[in-house]
Amino acid sequence: MASLAALLLAFMAAPAIQAPAAASFQPDELLRPPGGPEIAVFHSVPPEVVSFRLSVPLLESRDEAGAGQLIQLQAQERMTVLAARIGARAEVHRTPQALVYEVSGASADLDFLAWILREGLRRPSSEEFEAARRQLQVELDRRMETPQGVLFLRVREALAPGAISVAGAPGSLDRMDISRVQAVWARSHRRQDLRLVVAARLPSELILSAVSGLGLGPETVVPQLPPLQDTGAPRPTPEVIRHWTVHAFAMGSGPEAASLVGARWMAEVLREAGGDFEAGVEIWDMGEARALVLSGAAYPRSRQSMDSRIRSLPADAAARLTDSDVRRMADGLRTDIILEGRTPWGLTELVGQAWDSGHGPDGVELLLSNLASLSHQQVLGFLQFLANAIPLREELHP
Repeated sequence: MASLAALLLAFMAAPAIQAPAAASFQPDELLRPPGGPEIAVFHSVPPEVVSFRLSVPLLESRDEAGAGQLIQLQAQERMTVLAARIGARAEVHRTPQALVYEVSGASADLDFLAWILREGLRRPSSEEFEAARRQLQVELDRRMETPQGVLFLRVREALAPGAISVAGAPGSLDRMDISRVQAVWARSHRRQDLRLVVAARLPSELILSAVSGLGLGPETVVPQLPPLQDTGAPRPTPEVIRHWTVHAFAMGSGPEAASLVGARWMAEVLREAGGDFEAGVEIWDMGEARALVLSGAAYPRSRQSMDSRIRSLPADAAARLTDSDVRRMADGLRTDIILEGRTPWGLTELVGQAWDSGHGPDGVELLLSNLASLSHQQVLGFLQFLANAIPLREELHP
């Protein structure tokens, strides 16, 4: 599942439309039952639908890299089978900050939906482990056979040394076993650590009753396992037929609104310039680090044009930026957020992403406010910072 930044940048090629009336992204209630989980409740949704988004904060050690994904694959299978019985929607995905369980369906099926969520949270089984590990290994191998996958690995290692890939790393899954996966599950799936976003026009007492029993209690014993020996897996060597380049700029804890608008503006400048090559602008969330990434791929005849365009993009974008551009970009982002949050599923996903990223359950409301008051000078300052910075450069050549 994409991060909030990626979700918003995905709309950058869409034509501007008039912003709809903004629904509130401020929780109607914050519930803190004894022992957890902490619950943000939104009641201003259609009465016939209920949506749950539960996040389990999860950081893995190098020995555990990929364990969260293995838990995810098993949980997804269990939840999908149950959701199909009542036509509900269920999804489990891994983010750099958490393992996320989501389910949405008819309010009349509240108890069944809560049961689906509890089944997803169950302890991983040894019977399902090998199939999940093989599936994840295949996905990882395919990713490492692509230039994009290898460049992402290099950039992550350079910008966030020691950071762990949530999808696993070359060699890590070979050393994984079910006891280690179960230890990660036991350590992370505790009631007091869970965060739950609920969109339902139902009494709080009914919601609390439905979600009682989520997660493990604090008394659960977490097994202590010895570290694994690194087998020194070979570096991936993908087949490359074009020239690939990445310019990555480390981003600190500066204003998120300015970086989102700046990234969208650079994408528009890049798109309007055209060129016989592929190029794009992304914001990568790597858990402990965020980066704005300019990337491109070109055949030999267009390589020089691509390199020149990517190198000059931040300065070009800064030189062309006007007050009206800032307002148009910011209003477009606000519109995308508001439209995405008009369904219970979209609402809980946006709020949960902001919460997981450290912005609190009202993080989306704060972002909307910051976009509304964003100034030309704030975005210009961000672009000028990029133009004057020395990016991390990674390349692959045929």
